Amino acid sequence: MKNKSVLVALLVMAAISIQSCGKQDPVCDGSEPTYDNEIGAILTAECATGSCHPSYSTYSGIQGIINNGQFEREVLTNKSMPRGGKLSQSEINAIQCWVDNGYPEN
Repeated sequence: MKNKSVLVALLVMAAISIQSCGKQDPVCDGSEPTYDNEIGAILTAECATGSCHPSYSTYSGIQGIINNGQFEREVLTNKSMPRGGKLSQSEINAIQCWVDNGYPEN
């Protein structure tokens, strides 16, 4: 019976570890990316698909969700966008720096 408890505990710990993989908190490294020099390319490649929201390929197209907090909430807090979680940790970190710096355009 004790072996079963140990096995269950190990399985639970493994499941938690696997679930947390790829879901690291974003961390700004002090860089100062702008929409024009880095973020726009990330959003165009990962978020501007025709079926979702093509307007994210321009700074003016994304301003609505920047202003209402949806961008930060969905990309950095909930990590629900982009669908399928295609962003690398370095891209997520760059986006965090962009948010921390007030979403500069250029």
